[in-house]
Amino acid sequence: MTDRIVVAASAGVDPAEAVARLAHSGPADDHAALGPADREVIALVVDVGGRGRDVEQVRDRARAAGAVDAIVVDAKTEYAERYVVPALRANALDTGRSLVPALRRPLVAAHLVTTARQLGAGLVAHATTAPDEPALAALVGGVDPDLGVVPVPPDAVPTGAEQDLWGRLVPATGTTGPAAGPPTGPAAGTATDPADDPWAAPADAGWLRTQDPVTVPDPDEVTVTFEHGVPVALDGQRFGIVRLLQELDALAGRHGIGRHDAVVDLRDGRKARHVAETPAATALTAAHRDLERLTLERDVTVFSRGVEAEWARLVVDGAWNSGLRRGLDAFLEQTQQHVSGEVRLRLHGGGAVVTGRRSEQSLYDFELAAAPGATSLADAWARPGRTAARRNRAN
Repeated sequence: MTDRIVVAASAGVDPAEAVARLAHSGPADDHAALGPADREVIALVVDVGGRGRDVEQVRDRARAAGAVDAIVVDAKTEYAERYVVPALRANALDTGRSLVPALRRPLVAAHLVTTARQLGAGLVAHATTAPDEPALAALVGGVDPDLGVVPVPPDAVPTGAEQDLWGRLVPATGTTGPAAGPPTGPAAGTATDPADDPWAAPADAGWLRTQDPVTVPDPDEVTVTFEHGVPVALDGQRFGIVRLLQELDALAGRHGIGRHDAVVDLRDGRKARHVAETPAATALTAAHRDLERLTLERDVTVFSRGVEAEWARLVVDGAWNSGLRRGLDAFLEQTQQHVSGEVRLRLHGGGAVVTGRRSEQSLYDFELAAAPGATSLADAWARPGRTAARRNRAN
């Protein structure tokens, strides 16, 4: 009996090798050496935005490699509304995790399950430059526990500029210049890519969406408007969320904003280097965090830090479908009811600096701010609740 498997890929990669290997056995470029297919492979191209390879080109490559069909899904709006916006409301970037490429995995898994059900496939796989079989298995199993997850062979993992509206994982491309220095630690004397050395500076050529902050132009200012924690306008001009992310990504990237270079802990106990770039997400998170300081009560702000860290951890671990993540989203939905207003950002030299904020939901009381500090303990203790109650009554 012929197995049927759905293999997902984004528009930024070439899935041909993975498709051929999962359908047959052997390299994709030597189709004459391949025997008859023992699996029917359906390629699923999920377009999540970014600046990747043309989706039609990816579909054609998958078909040429042996896929019996190649389906293209335009998921940019779905990804922005259902995944990017919640990550912004959770200030996920402020937790030290870039969420690249973790944030796109639950979307890919959801479409894998849907496509597998529609076409009667019992297996799924993900041809991605950063495979994470445990996370994918958890995501797929949380929706359809009967589907099997097949790993892509290590030598068939695709390469390419895989990215999305949230950000991009910068591939290991070596280092340049004297900052790299000699290899150190386990990398010394091995074939390990120099970019894996945590002492080495990332190569300039590795960055695609951010310019070098040292050579950026004069500062730019942009005002971001939020409604209930969701960015809806730039400089007073309303955009759909996809267009807004694209516009701000280009502007923030021009100033070198959103570069991440961190050492992370993997599930198997190893430490690894993680380099990514998230221009728009970084600028929006800075603005959103500042607006929360203006509109949320102190206790809510303090408690939210733990919620945000746990939210980001669940995304990285592939626990998007967990009851805990849904519970945290319910908390965030409640806190964001008053996070509306405008934040002015100064973009320059790799930083998005807040230079002003205003909101009709503000808890900033000008009279109290200018009043002498001396007051009774009871009045001081009651001030946050009284201020919030007055704000809520007025709105």
